[in-house]
Amino acid sequence: MRIGLIGMSAKPYHAGHHAIVEKAADENEEVKLFVSLTDRARKGEVPIRGSDMLRVWEEHLIPIMPQNVTVDLGSSPSPVQKIYQVLAQAEEVGLKDTFEDTFTVYSDPTDTAVCYPDKNRIKYFPTLYSKGQVVFACETSPGSLTRGVGTPDVSGTSMRAALASGDRDAFRAGMPRGVDSDAVFDILSPHHVTESVLRAFIRSVL
Repeated sequence: MRIGLIGMSAKPYHAGHHAIVEKAADENEEVKLFVSLTDRARKGEVPIRGSDMLRVWEEHLIPIMPQNVTVDLGSSPSPVQKIYQVLAQAEEVGLKDTFEDTFTVYSDPTDTAVCYPDKNRIKYFPTLYSKGQVVFACETSPGSLTRGVGTPDVSGTSMRAALASGDRDAFRAGMPRGVDSDAVFDILSPHHVTESVLRAFIRSVL
């Protein structure tokens, strides 16, 4: 079986993320999408709570996923760690039985280089990797997962900036088709953030 693996923070999920998911769904029989639900608070950016993203996923994003995509929502371990777990388990099963499945990991070139270095591939799934049964989409198809080249030119930073400034039009432009962008905007808007979280955000900016 051909299995696609995707790990992302997705705060918020946008059209660039969805292009990757759709590509994986087209190329594989099954896709496992791992998503982080930890809170995100960075200096100078609007905070995004995991609980709000859980609501966004359940109400607005899971309904637009291709049928062969399974979404795993959680906070621990990280999405990348979960992918390593899947591949390490497949390695263990294969050594005892047979290596049947082929896995393709989908992430942009920067994330692939940082999160999946050669030393880790050799450490956690050496046989699968040496047999070519774990491949990385951005390496087999250069440019296909590069923002602005193979996927829409949208970033999490620009989407958070739209939320912070109240720019609904910019936010809508970065969302996948079929999503109620205004509803998602209202859920993630800073005005929806609790007072304690907003205070922490203001302190980080100051």
